[in-house]
Amino acid sequence: MKVLIIPEDQELDRYIVKPVVEALFAAIRQTPDVTVLPEPRLRGAGEALDQGTVATIVAENPMADLFLLIVDRDCNRENHEEKAAQRQAEHPDKLLACLACQEVEVWLLALYKDSVQETFTKVREDCDPKERWADPLLKELGSNGPGRGRKAAMRALSGKWRSLHDTCPELRDLQQRIQAWQQQPAPV
Repeated sequence: MKVLIIPEDQELDRYIVKPVVEALFAAIRQTPDVTVLPEPRLRGAGEALDQGTVATIVAENPMADLFLLIVDRDCNRENHEEKAAQRQAEHPDKLLACLACQEVEVWLLALYKDSVQETFTKVREDCDPKERWADPLLKELGSNGPGRGRKAAMRALSGKWRSLHDTCPELRDLQQRIQAWQQQPAPV
């Protein structure tokens, strides 16, 4: 199976979303070929949630079996929930959308809960957790490497999938929807 992740920012988000998606599939005992969309270069959730952009990506990547549209929820300030649901409805046989609460950096932060000087409930509710907690943590860990330190920081995922899964309900939901998608008969 080939899985293509559509993030809102390939440059930074790929270092978080790809290992998380690979861990999600490993938890259900599968090892698909997981790739992050290389182009077009998307700049923000607005582009990633654009109807024409998503339709073009799906049409231009016929070898992908499943598209995972993974963007930040951003407190739903710009109706990301509704737009993601619309994109999923437009491609019901091939696309699942997942909104990180509130940003994909929260998934990274969940691996370092002990280093965050706040309750994790508050971190997940905050509209700007990247700026408030993730950027300082990455600076502390060393933000010189790929993804401004995200690649190295995500190495902490090894052995911590269950904790991340339990901390972030959107990942539990995505896992269940992937399993349900796999149960569907193939389109004719």
